[in-house]
Amino acid sequence: MGSNSVRTRESAENCPVFLVTKILGKRWAILILQELLASKNPKGAQFGELYRKISWVSPKILTQRLRELEKEGIVERIVDASIIPAHVHYELTEKGLDFAPILDRMQEWGIQHGGNKTMGCLGHGIASCSECTY
Repeated sequence: MGSNSVRTRESAENCPVFLVTKILGKRWAILILQELLASKNPKGAQFGELYRKISWVSPKILTQRLRELEKEGIVERIVDASIIPAHVHYELTEKGLDFAPILDRMQEWGIQHGGNKTMGCLGHGIASCSECTY
């Protein structure tokens, strides 16, 4: 990895890995991405659906994370005003969808280094994770 030079704060903050952890390192952000990736609805998922699937995350934090992911261009908030009351869906952007293979690799790494194989995906990727109901 890298050279012997000393990192500055500026160089650290411009590091691609730092960028990923800054955006997705906040509590529950990756779990929200997993749920959106697993959504079978082509319109994404409504807030209530997300909350039911990860109900231990408070509505306040879920809202906050969704707004942060939207600000970063990972999630798009879509309002369907043709229905009263208006329906709001959250769906992944291309940038968000690009994260799927990274989540698969993270899952593989977790299993390889101590994840519970009997409860998880057994190394078959996010799409077939029994613990996460994918």
